[in-house]
Amino acid sequence: MKKIEFVTLSAALLILFTGTSVADTFKNRQTGEILHGYIAAKPSQEQPQEILVTFSTIEKGIFKQNPNQWEITRDNAGRNNKVIMLPLDEPIMYEIETEAFEKAVVSASQEGPLFILIEIDTPGGRVDLAQRMCKVIIHDADCNVIAYVKGGQYGGAISAGAAVALSCNKIYMAENTIIGAATLVTMAKDKDENKDKKYVDVVNEKMSSAWRAFLASLAQQNDRPGLLARAMVDSSIEVIEVNENSKRLFIDPVNKKPGEQVSKTWNKSGSLLTLTANEAVDCTIADGLIASRDQLLAKYNARDSNVIVDKKIAASRKELQIAMRKLEMVVKDFDLKIKQSKYQQPAPKFLAILKGAKADFEILKTLSKKYPDLHLDTADIEAELNSINAAYENILRETKRRN
Repeated sequence: MKKIEFVTLSAALLILFTGTSVADTFKNRQTGEILHGYIAAKPSQEQPQEILVTFSTIEKGIFKQNPNQWEITRDNAGRNNKVIMLPLDEPIMYEIETEAFEKAVVSASQEGPLFILIEIDTPGGRVDLAQRMCKVIIHDADCNVIAYVKGGQYGGAISAGAAVALSCNKIYMAENTIIGAATLVTMAKDKDENKDKKYVDVVNEKMSSAWRAFLASLAQQNDRPGLLARAMVDSSIEVIEVNENSKRLFIDPVNKKPGEQVSKTWNKSGSLLTLTANEAVDCTIADGLIASRDQLLAKYNARDSNVIVDKKIAASRKELQIAMRKLEMVVKDFDLKIKQSKYQQPAPKFLAILKGAKADFEILKTLSKKYPDLHLDTADIEAELNSINAAYENILRETKRRN
């Protein structure tokens, strides 16, 4: 099976701030007309030439117009009294779940909720998938997105999970949770390189530098200290806090000015920054401590709202599990056919075995195209299928000739 390969991240930095402005009160720049509502739809990434977006408003209903003609202010005026919750409570490892997450953010945004709530408890996972999650939150969520690091099995927003949290407008954390430790790692390309054990290895400086910049950009877009985000990635980064004109600054020690007093050392060289909930709030990475979802809803005057738990991610996880079981059954069935083919068989029996093998590889071909997470090589499967077809046709011709 093909191993996971991480893609470069520098291109991701280019899309962080390219999304359409999002809001709830619209004022026409030419006529002064004021409308209240939300953006219900906008062009996909595949339709960059289309500049019209769909507005859903109290005053005029649904209409399409160029968003640049409107001065937009986000204030929840005209939104629906609902909150849509997306759970992120497993390792970020599968493309099918990431695609479901992307679709969930887009569809949730188009329903005009008060906000989207992402409840996070993950050890992280693949950086390329986390990058996609961050992109859809920033570019396609036309409403506030709030991260709630709720705690649980994994204890917080760790590694790639920290990136997803940082991409949200607000971050709230439960007591005894953590955020950080977001170093960029990769797996061995060949399991034999480490005696069948998985191992991690810090990737080259170019990749690591892009990942540091990516997290810093995520932090800074919501007025969080970028250097602290970098320290979550790079253990060589030191961070101290100083006060300058009554303003808290988080800086590298080398940038400390003469006479400035260090109020706190946040990270020392040799360790990746991992923050407890209280520390994250203290240094402004997080916006507050929240004990429960109900308390968070109360904070945003949304306790009486309709909380909808999006099931797309859970459904995709179940679908992949079914596909994995199907793959396992097909592999076992094919192994049995290989064992049967090793014994002398009459032609009709051998043809039946080959016909069954063809059916197995047709299923494998379908699985390989539909589920990249199975890491099946479609080209190899097609080559094997062609070989089986050729063998089947040869034996069939030989059988007819003899008869």
